[in-house]
Amino acid sequence: MRLVVVTPPELADGFRLAGVATVVVGPGGDAAASVQSLAAREDVGLVLVTEDVWRSVPERARASLENLVRPIVIGIPAGIGGDVQARRAMIGEALQRAIGHRIQLSGEPPAGAPPQHEEAP
Repeated sequence: MRLVVVTPPELADGFRLAGVATVVVGPGGDAAASVQSLAAREDVGLVLVTEDVWRSVPERARASLENLVRPIVIGIPAGIGGDVQARRAMIGEALQRAIGHRIQLSGEPPAGAPPQHEEAP
């Protein structure tokens, strides 16, 4: 199963450098058609769609894509900046859908967790 990222042109090179297959799209109908085409492919198991592209997919299409068993289609935060809490919530919701468990992303160790120490070089 393949991972494919659907992204606007300005972010595509970063995903490619990471070795991820990318589909470059602009907002609008092109985005929805590209995501739906990937969802129909047998060799694709996970489709990550950057949040700006995901928002341009019509709501009914997003709802349909989010309910697929395979591939898993998830909107992801992308780019620099933005609301960190909103990004964490978006990733947490995506993880819950993907694995069936709620995970809280905080950046801080959970209460009662032993302190983490950096290893000396």
